[in-house]
Amino acid sequence: MSSRILVFHPGTQHSQQTALAFQGAGLLAWYATEIFYQPDRWPYNALRFLPKQVSRRVEKELRRRQNPQISPNVLRTFGCLEWIERISIRFGLRRVEHYANEWGNVQFGRRVAALAVRDHVDCVWGFDTASLGTFEKAKDHGIRCVLEQTIAHPRIWNRMLTEERERVGFTFDPYPRPYPEKDLQRVDAEIRLSDQVVCGSVFAKQTMIAEGVRPDKVNVVPYGVDAERFVPAVPIEKRGALRLLFVGHFGLRKGAWYLLQALDQLKNVPGLTLTVVGKNTVPAKFLTSVSGRVKFIPHVPHDEVHTIYQHGDVLVLPTLYEGSSLVVNEAMASGLPVITTPNAGSAVQDGVEGFIIPIRDTDALISRIDALYEDPKLRAEMGHRARRKALEQTWAEYRKGVLALWRKMEAAPMAKAG
Repeated sequence: MSSRILVFHPGTQHSQQTALAFQGAGLLAWYATEIFYQPDRWPYNALRFLPKQVSRRVEKELRRRQNPQISPNVLRTFGCLEWIERISIRFGLRRVEHYANEWGNVQFGRRVAALAVRDHVDCVWGFDTASLGTFEKAKDHGIRCVLEQTIAHPRIWNRMLTEERERVGFTFDPYPRPYPEKDLQRVDAEIRLSDQVVCGSVFAKQTMIAEGVRPDKVNVVPYGVDAERFVPAVPIEKRGALRLLFVGHFGLRKGAWYLLQALDQLKNVPGLTLTVVGKNTVPAKFLTSVSGRVKFIPHVPHDEVHTIYQHGDVLVLPTLYEGSSLVVNEAMASGLPVITTPNAGSAVQDGVEGFIIPIRDTDALISRIDALYEDPKLRAEMGHRARRKALEQTWAEYRKGVLALWRKMEAAPMAKAG
């Protein structure tokens, strides 16, 4: 008899791809989430009663919570707190966002656990910070528990944040906070209850091991990219300038301090610009010296995200802490060379598809930007190689990796907790 696996995530991340891996093999019992856009079902079918302009805007946002490849027969949606969290994020209500996330995950976990026990599934496959409640009940019933750890170990971030505050001060990007100890204890419990942990990069795996998780318990399955959606611009523009692109939350964790320092020192380079796509939490006083060369785009609709890469020449992500950055995969598929750090957990090879620089190294960042500015031929060659690399790391390859890992787990005895 085939195994039956329940994949669950109150949000999205890449959980739909995980579900599709098992659905394609006939192993998916359920895919459980909180919001999944189904245009013909309540409350989504009520959009037709809204003004057209509002309805279109809402529908664009909801499409990121949709995947027509997932069979409605295996779909289960629970809870409403994810709605509150999404709205809170949009309006900057951080405290409401935090509590909606925390309580939403607890309630969601309980509902998923009840479903898993009721239907006698063989495995629950969950995601970090949202799996503890499910794992606690599943273990009581002998159900295998697999945790997708999508970010490096949070205790590593707490140490890095302390170091950054000592380096750059407390006024630069006041947004990031350390994980409270009670949250860290939940993280540790979630990891301890899991039979296996799945990371998207070697970097993330190394942080888990550094925090005491057994090496044989931690696996790496690299994330993918939709290489049919993210494609190079046609025709590729020949330009004498250099358009740097940053995609994501522009702040302390992503290395914004070092990128701003580099831009300031390169201020006399003609035609060098930076476009930031995403939320910005760096105070205006830190942007004054580069204000003429930096453009901020706070939000791009999900169905237009692929187009932003076609208006850049190089992705720059001097990040300090990730799991495995999806924007790097998207940039590579779009034919852009990438300048990033080992902590991005990417597939970029130094000097091949771009450059890997040490974290917090402004001089190295300046040197690599300058190299790509001065050598358009190198830029083009790296971009072509980046595209080829992305074609080897699609979501189809990720799904194969997940399925292969499961077959390996299935053949082995359940691991001891720890």
